[in-house]
Amino acid sequence: MSSRRAFTAIVLGVALGVSVLGALWFSSRIAREHERDFLRRSEWLARNFADHVWLQLRTLEDTSRLRSVFNTMVDEFVVMDPVIYAQIVLDGELIAQHQHLGDVPVERVLAFPEGAVPARRTERKRLEDGREYLDLWRAIEPGRSESVSYVRLGVSLTPLHEAIASVYQLALLWAVGFALVMGLVAYLSWPWWAKAASPSPQAPLPSEGEGRSGVRGWSSPPSLGEGAGERSGALSFGQLVIDDHAKEVRLNGTVLPLTPREYALIRLLASEPGRVFSAQEIIEGAWGTEKFVSREDVKKYIYLVRQKIERDPQTPQIILTVRGFGYKFVPPPQ
Repeated sequence: MSSRRAFTAIVLGVALGVSVLGALWFSSRIAREHERDFLRRSEWLARNFADHVWLQLRTLEDTSRLRSVFNTMVDEFVVMDPVIYAQIVLDGELIAQHQHLGDVPVERVLAFPEGAVPARRTERKRLEDGREYLDLWRAIEPGRSESVSYVRLGVSLTPLHEAIASVYQLALLWAVGFALVMGLVAYLSWPWWAKAASPSPQAPLPSEGEGRSGVRGWSSPPSLGEGAGERSGALSFGQLVIDDHAKEVRLNGTVLPLTPREYALIRLLASEPGRVFSAQEIIEGAWGTEKFVSREDVKKYIYLVRQKIERDPQTPQIILTVRGFGYKFVPPPQ
């Protein structure tokens, strides 16, 4: 279980790191696009405001009527979110102004400039309460002699910041969700990975202490006097012979009617007499990479083999159960 948890933790960590980096990169691109679009819309709003003022100047000649129209105009613009103030100045004289600044002093924000006003200007500023906004200046087209004539809009950047924050939050939630799904997949697929990574006991590699028979602990084919090894590829325990070439088990000269799975089971246990094999080792050795094999299947085949090899299956002498650990093969007496 510890290996399974470690494997899951590694996959979860890698997936989380990759997905978070990808989410941040993708979110930064979306955030930049949001910012460019917001600046374009703000620029368009200021230009549209200046054009409306210029059209009214061309149409109306009555000064009192002009002031009324301009006052209505700035009121309507400030109502539009996210505009926080609007101002119209003609020939250096403030004609109309409306603001939505809360407790911030208006004279600190909308102070008259010193000197000439450029045809257009856009600055990022911050109010005393911390809110960031755009200060947009546009000269009224065409200019009125050499006097100061301009319109001015303040556009709050709070909606932009909220939209960008939502993009990052959504991307991080997606990254965490993706990492959790990958962790779950890793946890559920661990049995398959473990089987794929571990060698099959049915075909062990020759190692020190192994003879040509491929059975651990047998440096050479044992003699019949020792009770094992008729020839290479066969295990002999007195009257019990497991012939790996013929894929059959003979008891007292009679071939036992074993299925391939039953043969694989007894061949595995007899490969190391006296060693206790756990149910999981038997599954990996006798079933290999087959899926959906349980401990109950092992118990069932142990029972079937005992019925064919034991004198008294109720009191087994060859295939013994080691309670809490598994099963072992004990060679029958000579």
